[in-house]
Amino acid sequence: MNDNSRMLRNALIIALVLALVVIGLGILIYVGLARDRIAPSPTPQPTATLTPSPASTATPVPTEPSNPLVTVVGVVREYSPGALVIVLTPIEGSVEQVIVPENTRITFEDNGRASVANITVGQTLRAEGTLDALGRLIASHIVIVRLAESTETSTPRPRVTSTPVAADRAWKGEYYANRDLDGDPMLVRQDAVIDFDWEQGAPAPGMPVDGCSIRWRGAWPFDEGGYRFYAYSDDGIRIWIDGALIIDQWREQSATLASGNAYVGAGEHQIQVEYFESSGQAVARVWWEFQGTYPDWEASYFANPDLAGEPLVSRNDPDVRFDWGAAAPAPDMPPNNWSARWLRTVELDEGAYRFLARADDGIRVWVDGPMIIDEWHKSQAATYEGFIWLDTGSHEIRVEYYEGDGDARAHLWWEEIDTFNGWRGEYYANPDLSGRPAFVRDDAEIAFDWQEFSPGSGIPIDNYGARWSRSASFQAGDYRFYSVADDGVRILIDGELVVDEWRDSPAEPYESVVSLTEGEHDIVVEYYERGDQASISAGWELVIPPTSTATESIVPSDTPQPSATATVAPLTSTPEPDVVTATPEPALTAMPANTATLVPTLALTPTRAQREQ
Repeated sequence: MNDNSRMLRNALIIALVLALVVIGLGILIYVGLARDRIAPSPTPQPTATLTPSPASTATPVPTEPSNPLVTVVGVVREYSPGALVIVLTPIEGSVEQVIVPENTRITFEDNGRASVANITVGQTLRAEGTLDALGRLIASHIVIVRLAESTETSTPRPRVTSTPVAADRAWKGEYYANRDLDGDPMLVRQDAVIDFDWEQGAPAPGMPVDGCSIRWRGAWPFDEGGYRFYAYSDDGIRIWIDGALIIDQWREQSATLASGNAYVGAGEHQIQVEYFESSGQAVARVWWEFQGTYPDWEASYFANPDLAGEPLVSRNDPDVRFDWGAAAPAPDMPPNNWSARWLRTVELDEGAYRFLARADDGIRVWVDGPMIIDEWHKSQAATYEGFIWLDTGSHEIRVEYYEGDGDARAHLWWEEIDTFNGWRGEYYANPDLSGRPAFVRDDAEIAFDWQEFSPGSGIPIDNYGARWSRSASFQAGDYRFYSVADDGVRILIDGELVVDEWRDSPAEPYESVVSLTEGEHDIVVEYYERGDQASISAGWELVIPPTSTATESIVPSDTPQPSATATVAPLTSTPEPDVVTATPEPALTAMPANTATLVPTLALTPTRAQREQ
């Protein structure tokens, strides 16, 4: 080949290479410029993930208020402390993810307070709330129904399982082809646990899908103490222990969790479970949990009236509610000259509480340390009361009782005070009315002469204060508001100070005339005691009516007129519910029994009938 041919060939090759390069660059430039026109902009993805990391602090947005409440029951399959999502294996319902906002209320099944720190893998939870757009439950309330059997492993249990059994023990299951356990069973077999979810199938080959029943029986070893039995079923179920029925859900129902309590001694106990399936889904699960040696009251009985030495009898008492008459409280105990002590921890909401104790003979009661009832003396059956303000949470209650001679009875109960028929009386352990009150009670009137004594438990004999408040209905007119106090007192009407004698002083009368319009008005009386004697009375009366008619005094129908010497109104005792006694119960006074001097001032307050006019 000559030189000209070689030069032509090389030129062609170079031209071809350059053409390919230009074409390639053109394609790249075109794609880069036209990409946004060819492909649509991507749709923004939601920022929340199904399982937020523990460090996430975002609170899920709740669904619309119109969404109905949804309840789910399930076993915790995945959960890390601090996470906002609990992953469940559903038992009731189909929800698998529960979102836990910061304001979610979390409790144990006995209403005891709990927190997210108490939630672990393997527990059974019942959650209530609303569903979000992704079908997750935003929980408003979570109940820890059943604790995990072990915290040593993170392997979740796929279902709620029955209490583990020994290798040599099993349930004897009798399977019937009808829903009434009639006739001979169609099948008899050994079942290691009662933990079945047949869905819409039959419980065994040859059995009908619907309209069948099963009876399980077995003997199981127990330690002495209290137990809570659980039954989760669709449809009916009932459980007996040693012949005593403790769960009775014998009805058609969707999958429902029921529970019942029993106290048993150490040893074997016979348990019988009966179940029927009507139609649709079929589920039957049974298990139980140990609640402790003293699930109710830890009771100690002493063969002397002084609670001295070792108790002769120790046991669990379901309630402090006894009327032994002339008999002894237990074998080997004497019928007279003995004593008892009961201890218990209870969960209570924040509020004002009144504790009542009825006893023959002596009784005293402590709540979280302070003694609120102290009646350690011989007496016929009488009811006493004590008041205390409690925070939300656990509270220790101690009751001590002694029997001298004759009949013996002891009963303790309590109630939260959330309504006031008279004055709302708040009593403080300081003269500044600061902090929370030591107790709050319903006072019929403000007429007290404590002399050198304390008004109640938790209040010192000096340097304390009290505030009384109420709303009352008035007709239009001029009213004289008055008080006699040792030491300081002030009266406010609808927030306006009308009597201001906030100073140390002996018992002196004070008054102020106030014009009121017709209708409801708020009245507040504040008082403090510095030292020595302590007394306070306060009230009001109509001075000038809106017409020219004679002056009318608004007084309770059973209260003496102002010209009479006033007596301190006793705080009458509250009748004991469901307790019948032939012994009259003396009224409780608002001051020590040896009070000698009464406040010569009448607290004039309108009756309920007058207020409603």
